[in-house]
Amino acid sequence: MKNKQEFRAGFKPLMGAVVGAGCGLSSISFYTHGVFVFAVSEDMAWSRGQVQVGVTIMILMAAITAPVIGWLIDRYTARRIALASIPLYGLTLASLSLTSDSIWSYYILWACMSILAAGTLPITWTRVVNGWFDDNRGIALGITLAGTGIAATFAPSYVVWLITEIGWRGAYVALAVTITAISLPGVYLLFVESSQDENISVESARSIDAPARHETGLTLRDALAGYRFWALGFALFFVAAGISGLITNLVPLLVDKGLTAATAAGYAGLIGVSVICGRLLAGLLVDHLWAPLVAAVFLSAPAVAAIILTGQHIPPVMLGTSALIIGLAAGAELDLLAYLSSRYFGLRHYGAIYGGLYVFFSIGAGIAPASFGWTVDVLGNYNMVLYVVAVMSIVGAALMLTLGKYPQLSED
Repeated sequence: MKNKQEFRAGFKPLMGAVVGAGCGLSSISFYTHGVFVFAVSEDMAWSRGQVQVGVTIMILMAAITAPVIGWLIDRYTARRIALASIPLYGLTLASLSLTSDSIWSYYILWACMSILAAGTLPITWTRVVNGWFDDNRGIALGITLAGTGIAATFAPSYVVWLITEIGWRGAYVALAVTITAISLPGVYLLFVESSQDENISVESARSIDAPARHETGLTLRDALAGYRFWALGFALFFVAAGISGLITNLVPLLVDKGLTAATAAGYAGLIGVSVICGRLLAGLLVDHLWAPLVAAVFLSAPAVAAIILTGQHIPPVMLGTSALIIGLAAGAELDLLAYLSSRYFGLRHYGAIYGGLYVFFSIGAGIAPASFGWTVDVLGNYNMVLYVVAVMSIVGAALMLTLGKYPQLSED
């Protein structure tokens, strides 16, 4: 009965979070960038590597913006930050159509977008969902972040069509208009805070049937003083680096093994589907099992995929299995970050602590693609980095198992 009550009370905020996550910076810009790379590179006479720096800037900027956004959310509420950031994301995404002949203008536009749209990062959406759900928190977070998987499935094809019809500059504008038109009303109407947030009036809380709970948790200073923050942070760094490197280099890796680009892209497409499955499955499991154990299983799995990919003549079924494993791990990592943050550090200062942990994630995910590429340039193949991924996955999973039992948290 309690499970049904949580979903009955939190259904609308949950749907608002799904819409926001699916239309956010780390979803739309990450999953559509690969499509834009070809068109921008050809039109501007820049190398693909130069164009790829744009998404690297976006990921690494989160190391700076995520802690700031976390602090702002704790102070002003996630809803206010989201409603301010959505139109700013639309405007800055559309501004990429104004890129000049100087590649530095392109990089500056990416940096501005990364700063002004930071309120659409997962920290915003998971903050509110954590407030509405307790017994079903894992699956609720999985549903929330499945929005990114939906974007990964449909947005690239939409962008291909836009570029074909109106060119890459027009496609940036049309994509910005589309996501703003979907997310702004959806978030405004559905994405509301639970009554445990101090900035929400009693009348407003009552009108949305908010659950009455008191928030508990550590301060950022207390979290930094404990081993769990650092164990979780370094685990995220290792795992995010491995997964990001595999995703961004899978197509060129398979082409190097003799597959056509179209065939390689087909295998890469399996990742988008399995991301959704990974989010939902991990979310469901952590509601019933010790979350660090679930994390260790999911996040060590890329080691298997990496070892498979070191082979020269890999059967199609094994290639498909590798792609699915990578997608499951990619789907689980941010769900697990949100869930583990809430269970080990509480919700009272969730934004600041999650933002601090997201620094590890963004640095790992940001440096991996270029690092993989540079290593291949020197060694001539991917085998060395694949073995490194295997080791990082095992180390990250082992660190998860050091977190211990969930602490009893008190109000500060």
